[in-house]
Amino acid sequence: MNTISKENSEGIILIVDDNLPNLKILATLLKNNNYQVRKAIDGESALFSIETDIPDLILLDIKMPELDGYQLCESLKANPKTKEIPVIFISALNEVFDKVKAFEVGGIDYITKPFQEEEVLARIKSQLTIKKQKKLLEEERKLLKIEQDNLKAEIRQRKEAEAILYQSRALISSILNSALDGIAGLAALRNKRTGNIIDFSCLVVNPIIARAFNQEPQDLIGKLVVKKFLDRINDNLFNDFVNVVETGKSLEQDVYYNNQGEGKWYHFIAVKLGDGFAITVRDITQRKNLELTLEETNKELEAFSYSVAHDLRNPLGNIESLIDFLQAEYQNHNHSTQNSPELFDIISESTARMQQIIKDLLLLSKVKKSAINLEVMDLSNIVQDILIKFQRREPQRKVELVIQSNVIAKVDRNFLTIALDNLISNAWKYSSKKDVTYIEFGVLFAEKENLEPIINQCSLYYKDKKLCEQKLDLVYFIKDNGAGFSMENFEELFTPFKRFHSDEEFQGIGIGLSIVKRIIHRHKGLICCDSQVGEGTTFYFTLNDFLA
Repeated sequence: MNTISKENSEGIILIVDDNLPNLKILATLLKNNNYQVRKAIDGESALFSIETDIPDLILLDIKMPELDGYQLCESLKANPKTKEIPVIFISALNEVFDKVKAFEVGGIDYITKPFQEEEVLARIKSQLTIKKQKKLLEEERKLLKIEQDNLKAEIRQRKEAEAILYQSRALISSILNSALDGIAGLAALRNKRTGNIIDFSCLVVNPIIARAFNQEPQDLIGKLVVKKFLDRINDNLFNDFVNVVETGKSLEQDVYYNNQGEGKWYHFIAVKLGDGFAITVRDITQRKNLELTLEETNKELEAFSYSVAHDLRNPLGNIESLIDFLQAEYQNHNHSTQNSPELFDIISESTARMQQIIKDLLLLSKVKKSAINLEVMDLSNIVQDILIKFQRREPQRKVELVIQSNVIAKVDRNFLTIALDNLISNAWKYSSKKDVTYIEFGVLFAEKENLEPIINQCSLYYKDKKLCEQKLDLVYFIKDNGAGFSMENFEELFTPFKRFHSDEEFQGIGIGLSIVKRIIHRHKGLICCDSQVGEGTTFYFTLNDFLA
């Protein structure tokens, strides 16, 4: 039952259609959008309904028994009482629809079935608006005489409006003159023959902008100096502003400008304004200089770190060779003291540790700078090869391995192998004191498993979520039953040289997980973990959905 009153509705719509499902769909749609709806299943009942109460608009099906849509519309337009009712025809795509005839008999629009709800509502609203405007126009004509009698009052109101406008202009002028940013409005000057923009003239400009031209604001109004000025800054800048006007797409950019021997950086935003654009300019010289200085400092620091790490390798290699030589000499000549083997072991161990640190630092730098070359890989095979390598080193250890088969991903072979090697190395090392080492590798699917607990445990996922360009569809994991650690200091886990265990417990350097994190980030993924002291650790990581 239609409960929308005539006063509160958007209008009265009569739907004439012998197809009951279409009739019901249209009626529901219109009722939900605050229209008062009436229905008729044929032409005769439609005429009876219209005579009882004239609707604001009619949606009329063409194919109906006896009196079809064309005939009904023609009949309505012949009647002075109903000729002004807008009629929108409805026709299916597979029906022969004579559009010319539809307009000849008085139709004002048509909709094809199956229809889009937004289209139906838009066309109805458009025709009702036109009808209301016609009605308003008629009323305005009636009021014309009254308005002429009130001409004096209107003149007075206009003067008041002019005073307000003057105050508004004064306020805008005050804002422009006191603004710390440069502000200007420019109008396009077009070639009369081609219509192409050949320059821009200043409509309004504040002192900040005027100073860039070494002139006063009033001297620039109406002047064609923009193209010449822009060409001095950047050859493409004028065309960029033309693109703003022609496409409506705003432009935001940093530019460098040397004004009277003083180089400065500016940030500007240009937006379309009529047949022209408005621009806001801010001096960012101080910020830009800081950015450039920081960038240069970072480059120097990176080069220095690389150079130090690289240059240390040769002398350390020499030391290792000399140690081997000295050991051989002492053994051959029986000059070694009781403590000599221990001392040699300490020197060898320290040198090897330093070599590993240098190797890891160089790898950390390489991961950041090297290109990522993607290929489809079976991660299960890589994990199995790594674990076989560890088992060969310690064949006496009891190990239980669970490796999910056919875990496929598109990755950089070298880098991801390094990442997996580091993660498995950690699992192998920290579970070495268990009676049986347990290591598991696999993948979780978002559509099968509830990943919410994992996400909640991995606070870093939310912290670094901007790095991830995918939905969380797949989560890879490596699990062990090792020593574990307290999650209180979890955020420091991937910091270089940060360790949660002493060398007496487990030897290590503390760079491996930093390398792993950087590799995962280079794959547009994230890494986090869950750990409990004495019960083991599970590392979770995602990779960008390259296979999608």
